[in-house]
Amino acid sequence: MNSYNDSVFAFKEFFHAIFGKLFITPLMISLALLFLGLSQNYPLDPTSPPGWHPAYFNAYDAWRSAIPVFVLFAPLAATIPYADSYLRDRDQGFARYILLRMTHRRYLISKFVINGLVGGLAVALPMIVFFGFTLAVYPRTLPPLSGTPYSEEWMRSPGFLGAIYVSHANIYILARITLGFLFGFISASLGMAVSPFARNRYVVLVFPFIFSEVYSFIFAIVGFPAWWFGYVLAPDLVLDTTAVTTLLPLGIIFSLSTVSVFGFVKKYDNFKLY
Repeated sequence: MNSYNDSVFAFKEFFHAIFGKLFITPLMISLALLFLGLSQNYPLDPTSPPGWHPAYFNAYDAWRSAIPVFVLFAPLAATIPYADSYLRDRDQGFARYILLRMTHRRYLISKFVINGLVGGLAVALPMIVFFGFTLAVYPRTLPPLSGTPYSEEWMRSPGFLGAIYVSHANIYILARITLGFLFGFISASLGMAVSPFARNRYVVLVFPFIFSEVYSFIFAIVGFPAWWFGYVLAPDLVLDTTAVTTLLPLGIIFSLSTVSVFGFVKKYDNFKLY
């Protein structure tokens, strides 16, 4: 039981996860959804209408227009690659052999961190790749306000982070990709948090998606739609998203997930593990 064994285990688990078909498949689906969103919401031809600014159709607006179609699938994209690995280790008997080389606590920490990183990458990577595509196809600048159909600057990108969109469009997109990573990390953690109470791995995989939809419905009914944590991926879809409405739900969900994993998984509980 030493740090070398822990590190070797963590690296092997991480690279096995990101190069496995369970990572590649949702990645391909995510990219397909982003291209679908682009085709539905934005012209595929970057040529501007006659008489309008050459950047009327641009890489940044194109990227933003595609994200809403991806939002619903994102919780599944985060959980499919690795969130159920804890249950798979338990059910296949691998965990008992792993624990011969490392402590139970280190095993849980490794699983939790790797799960979050893989989930974060599963959401952020397609956003990065798609941004590269829009930069390659569309003009890499924004038109002036007079070259848009809007009358005020805030209308171009409402909600959280919108204030930096016009002046720092690249930073705005990178900040949204970072939020995507956080969304994936926490969605994957939420899936793993169900592991102490689940027998079926598919419950772990679909729970964040179901939670997201129920969460959205409840907050829409009570009149606070901006608090839906799905708007982390698309804060420009609602006028009143702020740093608080975006980050606070993530912090609460992550805290509860952490408590569930480290508070309810017991090494010698026959139902939960070995």
